[in-house]
Amino acid sequence: MQQQIGIDIGGTTIKGGLFERNKLLKEVSVTTPARAGRAPILQAVYRVIDDLMTHDVTLIGVASAGNIDPERGVCVYATNNLMGWSETDIRGELEKRYHLPILVENDAIAALKAELKFYPDAQNVTMLTFGTGLGGASLVNGKILRGRNFNGARWGHIIMVPDGLICTCGKRGCAECYLSGTGLLKLGRRRMLGLTDAKQIFERAEEGEWEAQDIVERFTNFAAVLLETIRTALAPEYIILGGGISNQTNVMKELITDAVDGDVVLAKLGDHAGLYGAILP
Repeated sequence: MQQQIGIDIGGTTIKGGLFERNKLLKEVSVTTPARAGRAPILQAVYRVIDDLMTHDVTLIGVASAGNIDPERGVCVYATNNLMGWSETDIRGELEKRYHLPILVENDAIAALKAELKFYPDAQNVTMLTFGTGLGGASLVNGKILRGRNFNGARWGHIIMVPDGLICTCGKRGCAECYLSGTGLLKLGRRRMLGLTDAKQIFERAEEGEWEAQDIVERFTNFAAVLLETIRTALAPEYIILGGGISNQTNVMKELITDAVDGDVVLAKLGDHAGLYGAILP
């Protein structure tokens, strides 16, 4: 029976899954050595693949953060969420080691592809992945919007606050600074004690901690502005919310409650959408 391995490379975690007939049989993950550079990141990817490899694997698909050229299998550009990842020949490196067909795609686009299976008639859909960074992908009139230098629909890097916080991309005030796990953690540590990850902010908000509630409200307000920007720019039928932060259902439900004609929905595959999408052509 033919099997496939899907890999999702994020700024915090590298996830891998072994698939057979689109069913996830096994999943493993490792911490991304995001600050260590290209070689350690590749070694971490190899560890995940090696742990999943069987004699029946016929394809490896990789969903990676960054501007991805899927034809060449190269990460054209990555922010400092993945240090040294720009210009990495992902396909070439994996082909040399595994001698199998390799698919490479942007992680948000991969997630969008996976979620589109649930909306077969939709022609205009945007995906947002709230994780270490803020990923974005858009289907416009039935085609994935890639843009020049594969920089299209990168919603995490539109300017939300002129002269705002410095982003990992080098600009100031990007949406990612305010709507990602990294951005939330930075803000939280300025105002709260004992934080180790962004998830704790949401937990402490639910427990009634005022500072945490204020940060979560700020997150929700910025997210609402981004959703309205996307509506104005593309008028999608659906805006799908995914990524690790999408697991904070109380926050996401508020955004869905404020949706226009049901246009905002949670990813049906949750933060596994990129993993499923990695093996799709």
